[in-house]
Amino acid sequence: LLLGQPILLGDCPAGSSRENLSETRVLVCLYFAALIQIEPTCANCVSKVSVMFSDHAAQKAPSLLAPPSEESATFDRVSVSSYANNSENFRLGERSFTRQYAHIYAIRLLQMRPKLVKRAQMKWGDDVMVKKLCELQPSERCCVVGTLFKSMELQPSILREISEEHNLLPQPPRTKYIHQSDELILEDELQRIKLEGAIDVQMFVTGTILAVYGAEGEAGVFMVEDYCTADLPTQLPVAGPETDRFVLLVSGLGLGSKSGESLLGLQLLVDVVTGQVGDEGEQTSAAQISRVILAGNLLSQDTQNKDSLSKARYLTKKTQAASVEAIKMLDEILLQLSASVPVDVMPGAFDPTNYTMPQQPLHRCMFPQSAMYSTLQLVTNPYQADIDSVRFLGTSGQNINDIFKYSSMNDYMEILEWTLRIGHISPTAPDTLGCYPFYKSDPFILQDCPHVYFCGNAPVFKSKEIRGVDGQRVLLLTIPEFCTTQVACLVNLRTLECQPMCFSSFSAEEDMETVGEMDISH
Repeated sequence: LLLGQPILLGDCPAGSSRENLSETRVLVCLYFAALIQIEPTCANCVSKVSVMFSDHAAQKAPSLLAPPSEESATFDRVSVSSYANNSENFRLGERSFTRQYAHIYAIRLLQMRPKLVKRAQMKWGDDVMVKKLCELQPSERCCVVGTLFKSMELQPSILREISEEHNLLPQPPRTKYIHQSDELILEDELQRIKLEGAIDVQMFVTGTILAVYGAEGEAGVFMVEDYCTADLPTQLPVAGPETDRFVLLVSGLGLGSKSGESLLGLQLLVDVVTGQVGDEGEQTSAAQISRVILAGNLLSQDTQNKDSLSKARYLTKKTQAASVEAIKMLDEILLQLSASVPVDVMPGAFDPTNYTMPQQPLHRCMFPQSAMYSTLQLVTNPYQADIDSVRFLGTSGQNINDIFKYSSMNDYMEILEWTLRIGHISPTAPDTLGCYPFYKSDPFILQDCPHVYFCGNAPVFKSKEIRGVDGQRVLLLTIPEFCTTQVACLVNLRTLECQPMCFSSFSAEEDMETVGEMDISH
């Protein structure tokens, strides 16, 4: 290396694959190749670390092949000028599960009705008649605001799950539960009415607040001619930093999985953020990462072992839950990160916290090493914060995944934008997504429009910028599972642009397929 000569890391035997090599040799080959930024001669052991900073942020400095400098360079982590955690609405105080879920639907309609009436008047004129269902007259055109209920034949039911007692076959799991016989019903405080006409039944889900325009037809059916949603709420002006500063978003670490294929990429990510890899220019750029957000599913689904519930207690007395070692591994990773940069940790569907939304922060006692640092912040899911006057809002993906199951929308980015347009983060809660029984207010209603709106644990990385009718500008992000894609997202707080960071350790063919799936649109 010092002589400038190429280094051969050793070819794999002809016809062999990476799985046939010893684990130690593969890890040394991949990691050493990433450190010195060359490719190993073995085509099956390609390791790629692609750190994408903007041209303005990229610092020019001697490469690793240059002679060592006389003075060792030091890089100061860029500091965040302002930070505020605005997730108070998602924190639960005194918990009571004795209330009915009807209260959350009633308060949702009550809070969102003024927004829908205003949008309806903007779309159909100030003289449009806005009536309640009990005031409808046959063939009279008017506007009605209410809550949608989607009657679905294939929707899972607890009554069907216990049908084994009647010797009936249980319903098989599906990726989608929509059916051509589904119906939309609009409800308000007093009545309900079936909707037909110019409205896509399969796209909508239960819990959506909607304003419909039309007239009551025969047999008590409301014929929809048009409809409108709450659309984007008002947005605070963007006052980001004058220089490039970055926020790194990662989701789906999947610690504790049986394969463990993503551990190398995860360690490479940690080393990039902490400045342990790359030349001086890349380390200077990495020092501009002001914050790291881990968006849920830090543990793998493999840690959700429920065999102990069905086995006798004496058979599981000396066994240890799979999540214990995964939490220890997570603590070590958070220790490395929080010693260098502020870290926000969101829980996910497979993490040890409450199942219902909003999920509360992970307990600090599970992280005895990293909890000693004030830079480690355990937050809720959903999570909302102002970072350098840029409003971030996002979830770990349960809300988007649930809408995907009960709607005809197949793209996570489309669903993410749709939730922003209807003014509600999680409309399917509490119908098909577990939710706390709120009764005073619905915290999932969008009060302010975020600048960055993201969801974690998506199939692929996508980025899109949308604009509202009042000049709102929002960056939408779907953050893929790191354990399967080894892709993280880097957001520039100055320009509100996003770029993927790819840490891959697989064949060149698979590498090209993954890069081809990424979609960045502005």
